[in-house]
Amino acid sequence: MKILLIDIDTLRADHLGCYGYKFDTSPNIDRLSQDGVVCLNAFAAGIPTTPSHTSIFTGLHSITHRIVAHGSDSIIDPDIPLLPEILRDNGYRTAAVDNLYNVKPWFARGYEYYINPKSKSLHHIRAEEITYEAINWLKAHCNEDFFLFLHYWDPHSPYLPPDRYKDIFYRGKDPFDPDNKSMETARKQIPYPFFKRWHYDLLGNPTDADYIIAQYDGEIRYVDDSIGELLEYLRSLGIYEDTLIILTSDHGENMTEHNFFFDHQGLYDATIHIPLIIKIEDKFRGRKISPLVQNIDIMPTILELLDMEKDIKTDGQSLIPLINSECEYLYREVVSTECTWRAGISIRTEGWKFIKTIDQGLYEKPSRELYNLKDDPDEEVSLADKEKDVLDELELRLTRWLDSKLKNKPNPITIQTEKGIPARKWVENVLKDLHLTWDDWVEKQRFI
Repeated sequence: MKILLIDIDTLRADHLGCYGYKFDTSPNIDRLSQDGVVCLNAFAAGIPTTPSHTSIFTGLHSITHRIVAHGSDSIIDPDIPLLPEILRDNGYRTAAVDNLYNVKPWFARGYEYYINPKSKSLHHIRAEEITYEAINWLKAHCNEDFFLFLHYWDPHSPYLPPDRYKDIFYRGKDPFDPDNKSMETARKQIPYPFFKRWHYDLLGNPTDADYIIAQYDGEIRYVDDSIGELLEYLRSLGIYEDTLIILTSDHGENMTEHNFFFDHQGLYDATIHIPLIIKIEDKFRGRKISPLVQNIDIMPTILELLDMEKDIKTDGQSLIPLINSECEYLYREVVSTECTWRAGISIRTEGWKFIKTIDQGLYEKPSRELYNLKDDPDEEVSLADKEKDVLDELELRLTRWLDSKLKNKPNPITIQTEKGIPARKWVENVLKDLHLTWDDWVEKQRFI
């Protein structure tokens, strides 16, 4: 079997056409979705990049593999097997076009070919470079059984699509209108100096948040075009139909929801709801499945298809029984974690979500939030004070879930918060360049 795993960093599901988006951001991904199975309710077990990708390649929850933060000094247990290692040891040619190795070294484990494109910084690798390297590799190995992992950084911030994509989705008149106040809240937040340097300065400091959203959508359309080129190349080789193709993301992205501006933090659906598309056998073309699933299910799904899953312990489950309509659901609830800009944990059922803040980090939020997802899918009105019975039940279920995973070990989120939230040092480094201390900035930003 030939296996292609496409990971598009920071891609929120509801900005794709096949997930109901209003703009035509993803014609090629939409076409792929028509050839496969769309998981409508797929969620990241842990965010952001490092914990989520570690879950994808281990099939383990972030609480289990204990990598809960991005930018921390945590390392994975070397005895935990990674998907590329398993496939390599079973005779598959394994390759990646990726630079996650620059984040953590275990992301290169198991690959015979690790093609690490060079760029000015981690996130400035263009989609066309990834596709170019992938096509070159496929030319030489298309007749073999292979596992090829492609990691596209677009549309991660800073949102800098090529010029031809910048204005496709912008419906405003002036991105820099001084009377537009849609970015005022962002300017008054503690992390603003970091995001100003990292992102807004590179866009010219627009005042219209809709313009920034349009750049994000432009990035999606750009990477979609590049993926379309890749899929067309598979067709030209005659291997498209015989290739298992899985397309997903590590996490989504806040636009302005919940006063998180253009980054991946908070355990709301904007950030933890991810696309998951699986092109498998023809008989499943065009299927959409709605039960809760997670990115930890990707590895056991691949292993079951290859009849390799018997001795591998994962928290995730194979999606094959669900796709085959052999069961109604895999999970009654799914749990997600974060511990980079702030620390928290959530439990989500089909109808409710409970979010528990462990460390406020750089953003103040209620210690407990509860959302009725059927009546309030955008999670705008917390019912924590009104639906105490529901909250208590979900908190109890979350406690029991944690106990089952930790098995008397200390909670890795607690360990990380005692060391410090990683993002604080990123902001402090920028403040240092501005000759400001943390306390200086916290005081100053009140008067902006």
